[in-house]
Amino acid sequence: MEADMREQFDRAVGDDPGIDLGELAHAAIAEGGRIRRRRRQTAAAGVAAGVVIVLGVVAGLNLPFRAPGSQGPPVTPGAAMMPVAAPSCSKPVERDATDVGIFLGAGTTEGQRSAVASSLGNDGRVAAMHYESRAEAFERFKKLWADDPDFVASVSADQLPPSFRVRLADAAQYAAFRAQYAAMDGVDQIVGRTCPASAPIGGIL
Repeated sequence: MEADMREQFDRAVGDDPGIDLGELAHAAIAEGGRIRRRRRQTAAAGVAAGVVIVLGVVAGLNLPFRAPGSQGPPVTPGAAMMPVAAPSCSKPVERDATDVGIFLGAGTTEGQRSAVASSLGNDGRVAAMHYESRAEAFERFKKLWADDPDFVASVSADQLPPSFRVRLADAAQYAAFRAQYAAMDGVDQIVGRTCPASAPIGGIL
């Protein structure tokens, strides 16, 4: 293939004595170098974009992210501190959830927490409810990460979100239920799952 290209090159320039073949060859080499540099830059940009996308998905899903080959705790402790879903429940859903986790923010006041609790207690859509305080969340966290005492020692109860675990009377009401409570002061995140009746309330272990 290279011999054929060389022969065609020679024929193309052989009839034109005004072209310096050495200069033409240098120009071709220079252009080739520029093309290769552009390809390398494009490939590097693609890899960087891929890494950003992966990290963005990990953060959005609240999944623990570990560096390749690392056996230590997740790079994002906040994700590792989120409650673990019951195995019998689905992944988070946008509609028709039977069970709901309502997580309060770090700066939620007692008044805001009480308002959410009162609203849930008077909500006819709620079939069952359980509240988990920061202290209770910390006890669960310590059991979950018992094999990594250094990581446990680096976390305090104040860093864990208190939450309400809810089972709805009718899964079809989840979308409206979520919209109402997401708008309440102090609520940081709402996660709905489809669970069997045998699963823990809220679909969380």
